[in-house]
Parts: sequence; C-alpha cells; structure tokens
Amino acid sequence: MADFDVTFPDDFMGELLDTDCSEICLTALSEAAPILVDSMKKSARAAVMHEGESEMVDSIAFSKAKKTKDESAYITTVGPRGYSDHTYYDKKGRKKRKYKVSNALKAIWKEYGIAGKQAPRPFLANATQNAAEKVINKLQEVYRKKTGGHE
Repeated sequence: MADFDVTFPDDFMGELLDTDCSEICLTALSEAAPILVDSMKKSARAAVMHEGESEMVDSIAFSKAKKTKDESAYITTVGPRGYSDHTYYDKKGRKKRKYKVSNALKAIWKEYGIAGKQAPRPFLANATQNAAEKVINKLQEVYRKKTGGHE
C-alpha cells in the first residue's frame, strides 16, 4: 500500500473554515462572467453577416450571480438581452415590414440557421471553448484570494 501524507500550512483549516462559501461562489461568478461575455461577443461578431445583427451582439451581457431557489447551486447567465429591430424582406428582396425580435431568438437563428433562408453560423461552442481556460483561472484566482492564498 502507498502512504499519502498531506501537510497543511499553519492555520489553513481555520482560514478555510472561516471563509464564506457563498461569498466565494458569488464573487467568482461575478468576476468570471465578463470573460465569457467578451468571448461570446467576439465569436458572435465573426458570425454576423449584416448590420442588423450587431444589436444582438452588443446586447450580450451577464446576470447578477445568485443562489438557485433550491439552494443547490450558484448561477449567472450569459447571453443576448432585450429586443432589436428586425426587417423582413420578401423573396424579391423588397422590404416588407420592420418589427421587434428578441436578441436571444436572433442568436438562435445565427447558431442553428433558418430552414431555407439562412445557413447556420455557430458561435456559442467556439465562444465557450475560447473562454474556458481564462474562466477557470479566474475562478481559481478568486478562490485563492478568499481562502488566504491556498489551493
């Protein structure tokens, strides 16, 4: 059998136990979410084909971090917010009407396409993948700060 010894610095457990888990989680999410917002905006801009879609890109933001109602997790959401103008054109390219459309719906159209009208231009997986390492590093940084520099 192998022997496994772990040595903690003086008062490590005292510092760790004095740390408010809720504070760590909320702070970590609040500091990491802007990283994903920036990555999502960059990736979405690359998928934009015309000016009308830039409102969707600019609307990407994150919500305030919070504990779930059942208190099983801490969450924040990152994605398009609000509504922007959408212009509908007929098959001959003539402008038919203008109306408000959810920016989240525009993101779905961009990600998955519109049958017979628009090919998919996926950007969400790319945005998440590009931000993953930076987000994890930020979460670890917040944890270390809040627990006195220990991992």
